[in-house]
Amino acid sequence: MPAIIADNSGKILRASAGLRELTGYCSRELSRMPLGLIAGDGRPFPEGVSETWLFTKDGGKVLVRACASSSSGAVLIIFHPLEREKELADSLVAARAELTTRQRYLEDFREGVFRMISDLDRSESELKGALQKLSETQMQLMQSSKMTALGELAASLAHEVAQPLTVIRGVSQGMLRSMTAGEAGALAFEKVNLISEAARKMEAIVKHLRVFTRVTPPAFEPVDLNSVVRDAFLILKEMLIAHSIDTVIDLAPVPGIAGNQTRLEQVIINLVTNARDAMPDGGVLKVMSLTSERDGKRYAVLTVEDTGTGIPREIIDRIFDPFVTTKEAGKGTGLGLSITAGIVKEHRGYIKVESDPHGTAFHVFIPALEKC
Repeated sequence: MPAIIADNSGKILRASAGLRELTGYCSRELSRMPLGLIAGDGRPFPEGVSETWLFTKDGGKVLVRACASSSSGAVLIIFHPLEREKELADSLVAARAELTTRQRYLEDFREGVFRMISDLDRSESELKGALQKLSETQMQLMQSSKMTALGELAASLAHEVAQPLTVIRGVSQGMLRSMTAGEAGALAFEKVNLISEAARKMEAIVKHLRVFTRVTPPAFEPVDLNSVVRDAFLILKEMLIAHSIDTVIDLAPVPGIAGNQTRLEQVIINLVTNARDAMPDGGVLKVMSLTSERDGKRYAVLTVEDTGTGIPREIIDRIFDPFVTTKEAGKGTGLGLSITAGIVKEHRGYIKVESDPHGTAFHVFIPALEKC
């Protein structure tokens, strides 16, 4: 251990081996050397502990802690080098800083891993939802394709049925003209007349079906909305009867509109078909027309109202979006109301919906023709 014994005048009397090793001086050089040449600033060392510099033979210096005590006219000073302690302290501070950095890195890494796992879970859930929606969309597109093929088949059947109906009606009318008087003739006349009337109604339906299924550009012309309703029900009447649905048609006088007869009929057929599907156990369908004035403009208004199950609240705001449907997968395309809204928009109009668990009402507003 570095230590020195000095007299009261500050001359070194004896130096330990540890001091000699630390300073590089030999015993002879240190003997009687003034203490100020090797330690401190030349002033007497205070009793107790203090920090000072210890000077080496090669001109260097070492920071030490000096512990001085005096006894019997001599002073014992023990030196404890602080350089190593400082290095250790600096290393400890650096290690603590490195540990803090690593801990922060580990926390960030752990948080990143948790976030990644959460994102993966959410992505997996979104992927499953997208796959399910894709599957439903594929089924809806298949159903749409079937409906398109059915429309083409209906057009073909209408063409095939038209000619035999013409023959039936022509022959029955010829028979009516050649009927003889008498009770038997009157009975035969009545029966043949029933055949002729039935053939006439079927001709009207087939003719209308051929017009409806014809693919033509949607040319607009003056149209009577009430006439469109009546023509559409040539096709719809029997379907509604078959589903135990009572129909109430209340058509008030409405102004003329600029529109396309076939496209407007498609709107009515889509809305009525939707109402039919909402009443699987039968019900009442109301079709009404009226005149309305909004923001200084006149509208011809068509309302189609059913007593069905209503539209769920969570999808009513999206009911006119493509592929949104209340029907089971495979039983609806989800395109009917989207197409309907598109056609109404083509006519510069708009469509509104009201629904509750006791039924649904669609209101179609088409602007009236401007008066010249």
